[in-house]
Amino acid sequence: MISMAMIQAARAAEFPDHPYAWVITRDRDHELHGTSESEVGTAGPRQATEEMLELARTEGRRWRVLDAGDIDVSAVADGKDVDPDERGVVYEGRIWTQDEAGSGADFGPLHDFGEPNYGCIEIQYREGDRWVSL
Repeated sequence: MISMAMIQAARAAEFPDHPYAWVITRDRDHELHGTSESEVGTAGPRQATEEMLELARTEGRRWRVLDAGDIDVSAVADGKDVDPDERGVVYEGRIWTQDEAGSGADFGPLHDFGEPNYGCIEIQYREGDRWVSL
């Protein structure tokens, strides 16, 4: 059985050759439910330097991570309107990677934070006026 600790160790070993940094700019869970502290400003991975994080904040590509739709079930049950284009979206942010777009580093926000913190299962990147899944 593979644990999250094993996955994180393997990703950390790849970091020196394929550095990246991400920052969360929107916490939709907090917006919808307000039951936990907002994750806006959370950044990673822990090996990222301040310079890398600043590049993510200022020049990074936009991403968002999604769950299987669970985030919206309770919002709808509470009588809140849910934009169909945002169904399943949990966090949004920006990423800087040394590698070109489409590399394994693009999965960083999902594997580093979205999956272990909220159970997210998908990451999308903004291309023009639409979101595209990796």
